[in-house]
Amino acid sequence: MLGTGIYTPAEAAALLKAPPAEVRRWAFGYSRVRDGGRKHYEPLIRTALPTIEGQQALTFVELVEMMFIKGFRKAGASWNTIHEAASVAARLFETEHPFAMRQFFADPGGVYALLREVDGGESLVSLVGSGQHVFTELVRPYLGQLEFAPSELPTRWWPLGKEGRVVVDPAVSFGQPIVAEAGIPTRVLAEALEAETEYDPRTALERVAWVYKIPERHVHAATRFEEWLSAA
Repeated sequence: MLGTGIYTPAEAAALLKAPPAEVRRWAFGYSRVRDGGRKHYEPLIRTALPTIEGQQALTFVELVEMMFIKGFRKAGASWNTIHEAASVAARLFETEHPFAMRQFFADPGGVYALLREVDGGESLVSLVGSGQHVFTELVRPYLGQLEFAPSELPTRWWPLGKEGRVVVDPAVSFGQPIVAEAGIPTRVLAEALEAETEYDPRTALERVAWVYKIPERHVHAATRFEEWLSAA
């Protein structure tokens, strides 16, 4: 489990700025009554973590796949289109996590063209016209936020860009957001500042920085990130 990152659907949804119910459906599938019967929709990704005491969770790589799926959905792609795209891409790229590959984020339009050429009649995705443009614009910003290993899979994510100072690294604190230069979870610093503010708002920032032996700017970075995370 170490180095994989662990995120509940709610935590993943907050990081992705997506509805929690949607994230659960994308990751784990869902059922609904249709035409007098119950129809089950298979998940859009392959998850690795077991369900423990009824709780489901995602790894860091799966979280990154959710970014790509969010782009698909916002561009208007149907559930079946995304599911087929995942199957085709997994086979062609020989990976269980096709939507986390660097090439998808680097040049999604080019990837589609390549797959149509390599796979004959099978295409990865059938977004056309404005849908294709919207999807590319939604996904491209993530490229500047993600770091990739030589294997082409992501290793770290800077949700607010590197200037935000906060990184999601599956090798540190089980993948919880941390202030990069300090290695301390943003939630820890934000909660400490809140507690000190209740005691004495005039010295709160200085005291938290002193306790954790870090510059005050790191506390600022943590609180800014937690405010962003909790915003609708």
